[in-house]
Parts: sequence; C-alpha cells; structure tokens
Amino acid sequence: MTISARDIDHLSLTLSDPEGAALKLTQLGFNLTPEGVEPRCICFQPDRDDIPNYIELLQGDPDVIALAMNVAELEGEERTHAWETEDGFEVDAGVVVGESDGPLPWFPVKHETPDAFMEPEWIVHPNGALGMMAIHAVAENPRETAKALKAGYGGNLEEIFDGCMLLKTGSVELLIWSPLAYQLEYKALEVMAPGDLPAIVGAAVAIERSRPLQALLRANNVPFALTEGDRVLVAPEQTGGLMIEFMPQN
Repeated sequence: MTISARDIDHLSLTLSDPEGAALKLTQLGFNLTPEGVEPRCICFQPDRDDIPNYIELLQGDPDVIALAMNVAELEGEERTHAWETEDGFEVDAGVVVGESDGPLPWFPVKHETPDAFMEPEWIVHPNGALGMMAIHAVAENPRETAKALKAGYGGNLEEIFDGCMLLKTGSVELLIWSPLAYQLEYKALEVMAPGDLPAIVGAAVAIERSRPLQALLRANNVPFALTEGDRVLVAPEQTGGLMIEFMPQN
C-alpha cells in the first residue's frame, strides 16, 4: 500500500558504536542531544513546525542507514524518549514508527511532539549547520530504485542526468546515484560505493559559511576536501559512516 509521505523527517543511523560516531560528529562541530539517552540526535531548525529535521544515532547490529518518512496518520509502534536540557528542563518526545520497507531502507514515522526535536540549545551548532538539504543514496539502477520508492511513499521524480535520479517529497531531497556517477561526483574524497546496494551513503547539510567550518575542522584535525562553491566534503570514516557534504548558504 502506498504511503503518502510529506517529507524526509530524519535520517536514522543504526550503528554498532553510536557513541563513537557521536564523538566524531562532535569533532565536526555538531551539537547533539545529551548522553545517556537513546537516540542521540543532531537536530536542525525545520522548514515546517510539524515536521522535524534531524539525524538520529541508534545502537544495533548490523549497521543500517534508513530514511524516516513523515506521514500525517500512522498506526505502529509507539516510542518515547526523554532528554534533559542544560537548565534542567525535561523534554519528552513521542514517536509512532511503522514497518520498514524497501528497496532502499525506509520507514514511516508520525510525531506526536515534533517540537521536542527543536529545542533552541540543540538546533544551534558550532559549525554553523542549518539543516539537512538532501540525502545521497547509491543503487545499481537508480531509475528503478527511484520508481519503487515513489510507488511506496509518493513524491516527484526527476532525472538530473544519466546516473542520478531525484525524488522529492518535501524540503529534503533524495538523490539516487549510480556507483560510477557517485564516485565521479565525489572524486575529491576518493569514495567508493558500498558493495551491498542500494544503500544510503551521505547527507547534504546547509551551513551559514564555509570558512569558519574549515577552520573548525582544521583545529580538530579532521581531514576534508573542498569542491566548487566552497562546499566542504567529509569522508564516512570521519563521521561514523556517513559522507557529509556541507553546503554554504552565504
């Protein structure tokens, strides 16, 4: 049955070592929700008040990166999370999670308390990050994978060029690359496509400016590559498994 998704709500990273990934992401200048509560989240200011924009880190094996698609109505597993802010205020989150589907790992999600992921102290980041703009995936046949996802949750489909398909349901885009197109686009990092495809491989994050981010990464001894438009690229091994493309807005 087709689910009518409103947007990519968040990116869910199931990792064998989520705290190790959290430490690496902190070195990149991200501000995360407090330790000791699962999931650890990187929260951003969303475009819409009822649809959050964040990355979550979960404990699990094997490692899986999945899309969480926001829907208005959903029956599924109810999950609750609670974090404490720096001033001692407890923030409670209620999320309904539906069944996972394919061909690319994704699942529907409905937020009972979306504002829990929008606390002011969590959406401001030392690296100037503003929000997720796009998710990058790689598939042997991008067109067929994109068509299958569109059949599963809707959206508008467009071929950007040979080897790259765009599926858009809201403000966050999904770009599906062929292995060769992905490696050519991000050759500055010498990335290789995963062996098990299709798979989510990266995220594009909007930042205020490029140069302060570059200075922060150098100060923290984090290797990075620069490409056109002053975009800053960080390889998966520096982030816990996700290629991150920082895209300056100024």
